[in-house]
Amino acid sequence: MRRSLNPLKGHMTLQARSILGGVAVAATLAVGSASAQTTYPNVKLTGRLQEQFYYFDNEPYAATVGPKDNFFTRRARIEARGQISENVVVYIQPSFEGGRNLSNVVTTCTGTPLVCRTTGRSGLRLRDAWIDVRFSPEASKGALYLRAGQEKRPYSRYELTSSNNLPSIERGAGQGLVARGSNDLFAANGFLSHDVGASLRYEYKVDDTRLVTLKVGAYNGQGESLNDVNNKKSFGARATAGIYSKLDIGGSWFAHDGIVTVGGTPDSAFTNYAWGFDAQWGKVGDEGLYVLGEYLDGNDATAAKNKIRGIQGLAAYNYRFKSPTSWLYAIEPAFRVDLADPNTNAVNDRSTLITAVLGIYMSSKAQLRVAYERESFQGSVTPSISGVRSALTVNF
Repeated sequence: MRRSLNPLKGHMTLQARSILGGVAVAATLAVGSASAQTTYPNVKLTGRLQEQFYYFDNEPYAATVGPKDNFFTRRARIEARGQISENVVVYIQPSFEGGRNLSNVVTTCTGTPLVCRTTGRSGLRLRDAWIDVRFSPEASKGALYLRAGQEKRPYSRYELTSSNNLPSIERGAGQGLVARGSNDLFAANGFLSHDVGASLRYEYKVDDTRLVTLKVGAYNGQGESLNDVNNKKSFGARATAGIYSKLDIGGSWFAHDGIVTVGGTPDSAFTNYAWGFDAQWGKVGDEGLYVLGEYLDGNDATAAKNKIRGIQGLAAYNYRFKSPTSWLYAIEPAFRVDLADPNTNAVNDRSTLITAVLGIYMSSKAQLRVAYERESFQGSVTPSISGVRSALTVNF
């Protein structure tokens, strides 16, 4: 028997399908909107691991630089960046590369029953540890930030370049060489590396590729994780400006306070000063040419305030492979010249460090570099050091 169709029932079925379809679309849009919405707090973990090997003919300096060849972990760090709210960010970076640094660790046991106490610094260190507060909307072209905690002093462009990917492997003279590069010289006199304090930073976005920044800060002046020792503070300022899409220039000034002994009497009002200017073309790891140059000038951290100077230039060219099946991502030859003078009024005390590097990129975040390095010293009786350094680096 033939069944008759119910027009009303068919209409209701179509209507139900339309409603269900609309609900499904609305639900999809709602889920998408919810997933795109930022929730606070949120934390992102990153890190880096860098292994090095060197071989140098450094026997005349063995008492200072150690063995002529060595495998070691240069950096092993985990970084946590937390967005606490739209305007508050926290950043913490512990460092594990010191390993079992037993030469600096002393254990003393006394009393009955025996009580043991360990002093000295082990391998674990705290590098960056700061809180940023932004006093403007995220979309604004100009933004003012307050930072409190431990950060790098605002001096020297190459010092402030991330160690995730350094074309020259080291910023100064690395392990195996005498610590006499420009970076080593200005770090030893209190102008570079980490310190505890607070800073204000203003950033103005000129366009999608250019940024103008101005930063001023006050610091304890004693270095990484250390309390102040006098009633003064160290002060620093740095300004940078994007002139062209790939050209950026900058200038720095720093006043470092400390305690020196003059005529057998400690002087806690001591301050030495440094300034510098720099320029950069391109960015580290980007395809094409990267060039950095800087001039550093200041006084050492002695009562005599001898004038110190550092000049360095670095060039690298990143050639990117286009084949999707190639295990090579890019190759990057690089060359650096570093001139350092620990006392411009003295003779025969300058040093020159030359580094020629071939960088092999397995990806944008994994590199193998092999370098020839030569460190020479002014004066015919002072032998030079030369050899090879290699580094396998990964960041994630």
